[in-house]
Amino acid sequence: MDVQYKVNRLKTTNEIRPLVDKHWADLRTAKERGEMVAWASGPTFIFAYAMGMKCHFMAGYAAYCGGIGAGEEVLKVAEMAGDLPETCSYHRLHMGMGEAVARGIPINPQAILPMPDLMIAGRLCPEMSHYAEGLHRRFGVRVLPIDLPAVFNVEDMPRIKEFVYRQFKEVVIPTFEDVCGRPFDYDRMSEILRILKKVATLRNQCWEFFKDKPSRWTLWDYGVSIAPVFYLMGNPAGIAYYERLLNELQERREKNIPAVAPDGEKYRLYWDGWLPWAFLGKFMRKFIPHGAVCLCGRYPWEFFPHPELIDPEHPVETWADLYYGMESHLIYTFSPKGTIDLIGKLIEDYSLDGLIMFSSKTCRIMNLAQPDVIDVLDKKYGVPGVIVEGDMIDSAMISDNQIETRLQALYEMIDSRRR
Repeated sequence: MDVQYKVNRLKTTNEIRPLVDKHWADLRTAKERGEMVAWASGPTFIFAYAMGMKCHFMAGYAAYCGGIGAGEEVLKVAEMAGDLPETCSYHRLHMGMGEAVARGIPINPQAILPMPDLMIAGRLCPEMSHYAEGLHRRFGVRVLPIDLPAVFNVEDMPRIKEFVYRQFKEVVIPTFEDVCGRPFDYDRMSEILRILKKVATLRNQCWEFFKDKPSRWTLWDYGVSIAPVFYLMGNPAGIAYYERLLNELQERREKNIPAVAPDGEKYRLYWDGWLPWAFLGKFMRKFIPHGAVCLCGRYPWEFFPHPELIDPEHPVETWADLYYGMESHLIYTFSPKGTIDLIGKLIEDYSLDGLIMFSSKTCRIMNLAQPDVIDVLDKKYGVPGVIVEGDMIDSAMISDNQIETRLQALYEMIDSRRR
């Protein structure tokens, strides 16, 4: 008789929604309270937080819209305004929201944000600069551009780190001082980093439970728990959240409760690329009947995997070092060689059986060399992989049949190698 798998849902993850809702509600109403508002792409919002500005984060807003079911209607506004469907869905989502506000087009009120006093464009990918340019040209938003170059060779990192650090000191901080009319608040930036260090340290302790066989939680559980280690950074509630999550995972280990009933997962998988925020439930329903569980991934592992490197006493230096430091190697993982190095370590650390490379049809940088990455890792570790095409929030780019066919192929490859 076939095993009937089902998810053992965590209780603590139910507590994340109120924290996230409050963040976006505070942002929506900021100008009513006379507060300044910033928008940010890339890891730049910490500078706005340090100056007491309410600030959004590009991918965080997209994930929120997808999660509340508002993505489709906002994307339709963007299409009506002339944005091409082939462009980044995160870009289109923001253009659609801006057009809805400018033209008075009714959309889900939870998806509406006040137009910013400053857009900090941290360019990790080409689309982020296009997105900032669109906001400036269409809506007159002041843009603070920052170049965050990709790194394809480790030896280039010290030189590029110095370049990024100088941008922070010579461009970013003076611009914030000009916009806000007061000196930059280094003490507040340090305090944000102290809280982040505590939250990320607790999060890393939670990561250890992915190594259990059976695993105590899933990558999707962690996906919905990312906000406290990124755009909710500096909020002490994040510490309490991860303390409760850690306690629940410890209890599961003591009682031998798996993430997937009855006895744990059949397939332990890696997930590459963005998480499909609007379709987390759809994908989970395709995994669980087969006993498949995603445990780790390149994008979810971006969020400060080395909290021990955070030095609150030197906030600006440490912010550059977290992304471009020789010990962190964070930006290097965007390159094919860096991706292979990271996934190879994850295969060994988490005893992975297979790889799912999520290829978003509207995102180029996260898709880079995925077929070659699969080939190299398969030859080195004997771990097969498949590419699943889709998008983070645009349902027009999601094909159920394609997803099911490729996942089934992955399961069959894993099974054949176990015989």
